[in-house]
Amino acid sequence: MATSVIEICNNALLDLGEDAIMSLGDDSKAAGLCNHRWPAVRDAVLRAHPWNCATAQAELAAGSIAPLWKWAFRYILPTDFLRIIAITGADGEEVRDWEIQSGVILCDEEAPLYIAYVRRETDPKKYDALLSEVLSARLAATLAYPLSGSTSLAQSCWQTYQDKLAEARGVNAREGVAESMAPATWLGAKLGG
Repeated sequence: MATSVIEICNNALLDLGEDAIMSLGDDSKAAGLCNHRWPAVRDAVLRAHPWNCATAQAELAAGSIAPLWKWAFRYILPTDFLRIIAITGADGEEVRDWEIQSGVILCDEEAPLYIAYVRRETDPKKYDALLSEVLSARLAATLAYPLSGSTSLAQSCWQTYQDKLAEARGVNAREGVAESMAPATWLGAKLGG
């Protein structure tokens, strides 16, 4: 399991046959690319699956301004939001009709709204070993062409990423499926049920 962003970056660089870096601010092409690409790679991998280490719950209040058309209510998403897992209304029933526009959930469900979501987890110490490997593999795939100029290396790294992603998703799913985070249980706990 990785303990830092630098470790994840160095694993990717070593897989590409590059030298390790000491920091994202190093004066090297590899460090500059890692610094530039890391946030997008991290968020893309976290969005790809409801990882146990990056799931969260939130109770949302309706915004004071209603949407212009189609929907009755708008709910501002948490600042660390990456992906919805489930939405439940105050009655404990799943909300099926909704959409997201510019960081806001639009729906006809009255407040409060309960969500299970994938959040932007920025602390690599919270990633399990397989997720760290997936992050390194995706970063290697992203950096392969800019560092080597080889499309075949980039394609090979992308396939490695896909394989590691499938393995990590399978293990993560067996450790507790995201659907077991049913928002109705939050409501029950809140109401003492």
